Parts: sequence; structure tokens; C-alpha cells
Amino acid sequence: MRSAEKARRAATVGAPGAAADDVSAALDELVHGAAALGESLSDAALSQFRAYLDTLLLWRQRIALTGASTAVEVVRFHILDALHICSFVEPGSRVVDLGSGAGFPGVPLAIARNAATVVLVEPRRKRANFLREVVRVARLTTVAVEEARVEDLDGAMAGRCDVVVSRAVWAIDAFLALARPLLRRGGCAVAMKGPKAEVVAVPPDFVVADVVTYTLHGGVARRLLTYRAV
Repeated sequence: MRSAEKARRAATVGAPGAAADDVSAALDELVHGAAALGESLSDAALSQFRAYLDTLLLWRQRIALTGASTAVEVVRFHILDALHICSFVEPGSRVVDLGSGAGFPGVPLAIARNAATVVLVEPRRKRANFLREVVRVARLTTVAVEEARVEDLDGAMAGRCDVVVSRAVWAIDAFLALARPLLRRGGCAVAMKGPKAEVVAVPPDFVVADVVTYTLHGGVARRLLTYRAV
């Protein structure tokens, strides 16, 4: 595994003063947090995460992307949260992130699972432009940005996706209705949620696969609600 010291050295490249210290500390936490999840991040992946953090913190001064104001906060509450989806993504998988916004969870997934194809779906122009800039700066060659409402996605994606994920955008029933046309048979819909339970009737074309609970920094409770398309 890449050492934390290497992560700190990589973080300082191109980031002066306090910003360099913040990114250095953030990458340090990322290395250790990812390792706790069983994920070993390569030098190339950490370089891409650094580019992502730099771009996100720059753009958040222009548009509302995230409440996190430092690189450490982004890692603690967003990137490490996203990496919990890695266990659902196999090499060659086609993953769709609905309502990607600031790129969570799609961008961290694309970096950590670079043998998968990731589509970031975002209807708002400014956020879609931000995602395009992240793809360019971080050189995410397996990522595509779709500036569209989910309902208006190209029919070529229908029934071809292995994983459809969304992070706290829709209620469960609405999310499943949007995800089902995109999923292949046996594909997985993953809703990233907080601790409060949502009671919904599972549609007949899904079965409940699992509920994964975990905590982020400071004991922030999170859940993954997973469903298989049948």
C-alpha cells in the first residue's frame, strides 16, 4: 500500500501554503480510510484524487457544490462515503450515477475502479460543466458526463447498466422507478442514505439485496439500500 508520507509529498505539488497542507492532510486521511475499507490506492489514483480536490475547492467558490469547505472535509464526508460502493463494482462494469452534482459517488468510484465505465448524469448546466472539467483535469478516460434529466437519457443505455447509484437525491420508490429501465437483469440499484428509515413497497421487478450500515468521521451514520433487478 502506498505510504501516508508519499501521499503527503504528492499533495504538495502545485498547491501552495495552507492549501497544500489541507490537501496533504486530506490525502493522508484518504489513504488510511481507503485501507480500512480494503482499498489500496495507487500513485496514479491519488494524483487523480488530488486533481479532483483542487478542482472541487476552486469551483465551489463559484457555484454551490458542497457544504464541505476544506479538502479534509471532502474526504471525510464525501469521498470515503463514495468508496463504500466499490464492493458493488467489478472490472468492466457499467455504472451510472444519477444526479451526480459534485461528482459523488461517481468520480471517486471511477478513480478507485478504473476498469469500470462510469456515466455521471447531471441536468444542471453549471454542475455538468464542473464535472466535465474534473474529467479533463483528472484525466478520467472511463468517465462520461450526460447533461440530461434521467427521464431523457439516450435509449442506448437502457438495460445495459450493471450498477445504478444515487446519493440522497430521490425517495427510494422514485429512485427505483428511474433506475429500473437502465439496469440489466440482475443489475444492482444502490441508494445512499442517512440513518432514517424509509418504508416503501418494493416494486415487483426488484428484490431487496442488502442493507449496509456504516459510520463516517465523527460517528455520522450512513446506509446503503441495495436492490437487484429481476
